[in-house]
Amino acid sequence: MTQQGTIKKILPGGMAEIEVTRRSACGHDCAKCGGCGGLETQTLYVTARNRAAAQVGERVLIEGETGQVLSYAGLVYLLPVVLFFVGYGAGSALQKGAGVSALCGGVLFAAGIVAAILFSREMKRKNSVPFEITKKL
Repeated sequence: MTQQGTIKKILPGGMAEIEVTRRSACGHDCAKCGGCGGLETQTLYVTARNRAAAQVGERVLIEGETGQVLSYAGLVYLLPVVLFFVGYGAGSALQKGAGVSALCGGVLFAAGIVAAILFSREMKRKNSVPFEITKKL
């Protein structure tokens, strides 16, 4: 997976914060489609290894390992949902009613979100990011 971005900040440890403008897969020909309501772009900030020695303001090409990015996304988005259903099922097994099932599901959902946040912080602490600046543009 490759994207273009602009260096916004140089970080310690050979890292950089990059502003990436993400476009949707539809190409945003809104005059023909109109389905998205005109939301053309979304700005994201990613941390990447700065092996190209790029400086603030430079346009760069960044690459990410698709498998690693997808596994992180799966963890962050799917883990809380899966834990909700596990908790709901465990609550149902207790046969105490739908309220207990929903409470168990909600508690495990919240635990999944906390786990995803802690995982993200640990990744940042270890500088274990899935992106790397491959060249200056």
